[in-house]
Order: sequence, then C-alpha cells, then structure tokens
Amino acid sequence: MTLTCLWHSAPCYYPTGYGVQTRGFAHRIAVSEHDIAVVMTTINLGIEWEGILHLPGGKEPFSIEGVLEWTRRLKADIVFTLFDVWPLPENMGELINRMGAKWAPIAPIDHDPIPQDVLKRLIHADYPIAMSRFAEREMKRVGLEPIYIPHGVETNVFKPVQPDKSMFAAEDMFMVGIVATNLEPMDRKGWKPALDAFGKFYQKHPNSRLYAHCEPSRADSGYDLAAIASEYGFKVYTPDMWQLVGNGIPSTRMAQIYSTFDVLLMLTRGEGFGVPLIEAQACGTPVIVTDFTACSDLVGAGWKIPITGKRWTPMSSWWAEPDVDAAVEALEEAYDLWEKGELEKKFKIKARAFAKAYDFDVVYQMYMAPFLERVDGEIKAEKSDERSGQAPSEHSGQRGVGDSGQGDKPKKKRKRRR
Repeated sequence: MTLTCLWHSAPCYYPTGYGVQTRGFAHRIAVSEHDIAVVMTTINLGIEWEGILHLPGGKEPFSIEGVLEWTRRLKADIVFTLFDVWPLPENMGELINRMGAKWAPIAPIDHDPIPQDVLKRLIHADYPIAMSRFAEREMKRVGLEPIYIPHGVETNVFKPVQPDKSMFAAEDMFMVGIVATNLEPMDRKGWKPALDAFGKFYQKHPNSRLYAHCEPSRADSGYDLAAIASEYGFKVYTPDMWQLVGNGIPSTRMAQIYSTFDVLLMLTRGEGFGVPLIEAQACGTPVIVTDFTACSDLVGAGWKIPITGKRWTPMSSWWAEPDVDAAVEALEEAYDLWEKGELEKKFKIKARAFAKAYDFDVVYQMYMAPFLERVDGEIKAEKSDERSGQAPSEHSGQRGVGDSGQGDKPKKKRKRRR
C-alpha cells in the first residue's frame, strides 16, 4: 500500500531548522513507495519545489485550516506536524481523525517537565513522535507511547573542511562560535549567559574571537548582542544580514564556518533538539552546551555545562539557568588544548563518529522507514477488520481508529509526486 503523507511545517526551501528537517525527510519519503505533500506554515501560494508539492496553509494562525482542508482533499493517511503543538486546538488529533487520517506530531519538548498544554494535545495523537531521547523519556513518564525519530543532518555536506579563520580576521586566534536564532525576549537560546561566559573568558584571552550566526540586533525581539559585548570590550562577528535573511547561508558555507570554530558554545535554556550541536560535531568541532533537556544526549565530543537553577516560563514549566562560571572553565580547557595543538587531535574523530549516527539516511532507515511500514500495516489491518464487520482493532500507538468514529475512507489512485 502507498501511504499518502502530509507534512505540516516550514517549506523545504526555508533555510531554517524546521525547513532543513522538512527537506531531509520529505525528499526521502518521496523517493520511497509513499506520496508526500507539504502544508506550509505560511499563506504562500502552492508550488512544486524539487518534485515536492507545497500547499498553502490558509489564513488561520499556524495553518490549522489548511492542514484539515488538505487532509480531506488529498485523502491523507497520516499527517505529520513539525513544530510546537501548544498553539494547536486541544483536540487537533480528533479533528485530523475526522478527516480520515492519523496524526503524528513531531513535538519539541524544550521544558522540564513536559508542559501540560503540550500533554493535553499529545494525548489525542495516534503516534506522538519524540525527536529527542529526553522527549521520549518525558512522554513515557506521563503515560504516552512515543515513537523515537530524531532530527537528521546531511553528514556528506556537514563534514570537516579546511578552516578559514581569515573570514573573522582571526588567523592566529581561538575561535568560538554560536549558531542560534535571536528572537525571543525570554532568551531561550541563552545569548546573555553565552556572551557573559565569553566576555569573562575574553578578559584573560584577548586573542579570541566570537562569531554569532544570527540577527544580532533587537529587530526580531531578541537581544542587542553588540550592547552586551561592549560591556566586556569585545566585538561580535556576524554573517551578511542580507544573505542570512535572503536565501540563507549555503550548507557548504556553514560547514566551513563550523570547521573554522575551535568550539561551538550553546548555553541554551531549553531545546527540543539542537541541530547545530550535531552539525558542528559532524564537522569535527567540539561543543560546550547546557546539560538540560534534549542537549544532554547530544554531546559526543565536548563539555556539558551544569545548571545553577531553573526559570519558570509562561508554559508553566521550567527552563534552565546555565552555570556561566562552569562555561568559562570549559572554554579555558578548550583553549588550553588549542594552545598546545591538542584540541583537534582529542575531539575531531570522536565528534564526527558521534554525529554520523544522526545522518539523515541513517535516521530515515533506522526510524522513519520502519515507522511508515508500521502505519501501513496498521491501516491495512483496520480496513480488514472493517470489511469483515469486526470492531476496529487497537493497532495504533495511542488510540484505535475506532475512537475517532471514522469509517473506511475512499482513496483514489493518484500519480506519485516526485
């Protein structure tokens, strides 16, 4: 049986974290035996991009209207949603079931514990998908039956390449990099603690540079990074803003940037996954990251930074407060190894080997492909039950199709989209 899949997230061509994951999974599903279309979280006109049909999400916030309408029109078998679930209707799973499809939310869990507003939606999911081991543990703790499918990285692109410190005027300097968005007033990405840590480190090591891959001003409701840096007397190097907000920085260029870092610094307060951690390690670069939520399981080469406390958020749960002094110590250790010429020798091979477990092809073959096969089998079994007049069996992870009250949905044969 060929499954008809809808993927609700950023479009494939968006140079964002969600866009990259959409592209990686959608292309692999498209070349398998299944059909896929992307329902965009935008009101853009529909297009076909690299053989993948992209459909407009409609005018409602978070494209809820579009998801339900395209589920009905395309007679979808399964709907993946890749972004926060808390903005969705609490009964989103039931609404999708009424359209004749299963719901598989790939839900970021970036708080500890899992927020109630997230849980209230996931209990209506047929297949709640955990993108991290932390999310998997949290979902199981509250009684869900998650499917673990981590995010992926194209390790044939993100790989060690020749560093070019001249791009940062840092030929003989220790290079620290941060790759994160800067658009949240509550600073989930941890810009303030990260710049505080680097600032303290810089006082002792002025032969160091900091590159921040983001919009460095308050234009997107984030922090004024230059203002924070001025308190410590250092400069923040940033990308070409017009390129960043235009077509984005090409992945090959990002691989060179990661390879130029001596260490990636990521003092996040909470992450659903943390793709830059894997991208950096795929390029052989060690990482310094907060030991909290998803990040705790994503360090193959580097340092985990303890927390000094937690911050209550509007989601009625907790983010972390990373230990700035411990981060300074980690930077000192990395600098000492760099100065001795031992940093690359200690971490490069180890980092690369760890990251390859998250290669998109590996993730797809180990986790996504078996999951789609499972869904295919369960839908076949349910249809067989219905034809024989039996009550639908409890085949799905969270709930049987009978819970939604749906009957056998018609499905016409269509040409496969490529």
